[in-house]
Amino acid sequence: MLGRESATSDSTTNVNRERTGICAFNAFNLKRPISDCEPLRRGCLPRNFTPEQVSIQRPSPYHAPMAAPINRRNFLFSTSMPAAAVLVGATPQGHSKPADPIGTFEPFIQRDHLPDPVIIDSLDLHGRDGNWFIRVRSKDGAEGWSAGHPGKMELSQRIFTKVIAPYMSGKDARDLDQLVDGVFLSGSNYKMQGQLFWVPLAAAEFAILDLLGKVAKCSAADLLGGQRRQKIDLYIANNHRSKDPRESLRRITKSVASIEAKALKIKIGGRMKVVDQVPGRTEKLIPMVAEALGERCTLYADANSSYLSVKKAIEVGRILEANKFAFYEEPVPFDYLDETRRVADALEIPVAWGEQESSQWRFNWMVENSGVRIFQPDLFYYGGLIRSLRVARMAAVRGLDCTPHISGGGLGFLYMGIYAACCPNPGIHQEYKGLSRNFPWESTGDKIIVKGGSMTAPNGHGIGVEIDPAYLAKTDRIK
Repeated sequence: MLGRESATSDSTTNVNRERTGICAFNAFNLKRPISDCEPLRRGCLPRNFTPEQVSIQRPSPYHAPMAAPINRRNFLFSTSMPAAAVLVGATPQGHSKPADPIGTFEPFIQRDHLPDPVIIDSLDLHGRDGNWFIRVRSKDGAEGWSAGHPGKMELSQRIFTKVIAPYMSGKDARDLDQLVDGVFLSGSNYKMQGQLFWVPLAAAEFAILDLLGKVAKCSAADLLGGQRRQKIDLYIANNHRSKDPRESLRRITKSVASIEAKALKIKIGGRMKVVDQVPGRTEKLIPMVAEALGERCTLYADANSSYLSVKKAIEVGRILEANKFAFYEEPVPFDYLDETRRVADALEIPVAWGEQESSQWRFNWMVENSGVRIFQPDLFYYGGLIRSLRVARMAAVRGLDCTPHISGGGLGFLYMGIYAACCPNPGIHQEYKGLSRNFPWESTGDKIIVKGGSMTAPNGHGIGVEIDPAYLAKTDRIK
């Protein structure tokens, strides 16, 4: 494959690749310590875990470069050892594999809020003005709504109407954890793995959470484990690759001022290719941003898979370290898992990864093998809140954070807010790309506002907003 290097081609990353020996995990079952020959189906934390219960000395994934270099892998191994006790203790004696992993997985949806079945009567897709909405109705007449990804839903309409909606109809919405897996495993649906499958499923999940929250008279965050936060600190994302460094900095500074942001993320590299659109932009922009904004903002950088060479990715990482950036996102192509790990091993700056990932088991592999220190499932691309919170459980075992990527539009900011409100380990700042106003909506709980670099967490019933019924009444149902 283009750009891939042999495992021995870069002595900089000649590190110990031995397995850690602690139990790794998936989202379905808690298991004992493993040997190398066992498959990557491991356990995870109980539903209501807290960082204190895990008893991990957490290495902060957002820090200035360390004074003295250490072996990152050994450090993560040493700090994650207590997690093994949590995992082993949760395994029934004499059992190494669950007969039905989905059936034995501890769900997020808490039924104490929902004593009676909520049977899905219909799940419909509606469109208007380039926006896509999902309506779910129960047999008792309750409704939930969500907004789907504005671009990807248009491409995946038939997957929603012909695959996801028929599967969900007639099922108990309280079993949402199992339904998310069940539709994927039904028939040959697993062969559609990828964004165009998981994006419409995420939209269906958001609508069902809205339905359940309205029935239970609680927020989606409460349904998913409890509302831990009322305020969410943000980093503002910027995308000015086509602009020269000076103009990029001007626009970045303006965006920071617009919400009084305390953190920001810049784009570097050429997106899936090394060459900057403006030659030399990356090397010039990094120190310019650090000098102008580094004293008052936490700085992050996203390469969007730009560097096909591990060596080049490390070189850029060194520049980020020298300018005290706090994470380095997707330095090499997103599916170069071992190369990503090698870059992370060579650098002190935390590497972030996961925006493009759709496989639960590849997330498992990256956590188990200390591939990165910040995990970033996209709340649309990865299939919704439940699957993303599973990644957070995995990361928490090693004392790491799971800070999701969000897509612009389609109420992405809202779903991010729900995630950050209930997740124990979401990281310091959450991605922000603006409050979507492509269609009218109103908060049903505390008004969602962005001020002082923070956003009010959604806490109204369901997903926390109501899309204007008059607007929805004029949408077209997609069959």
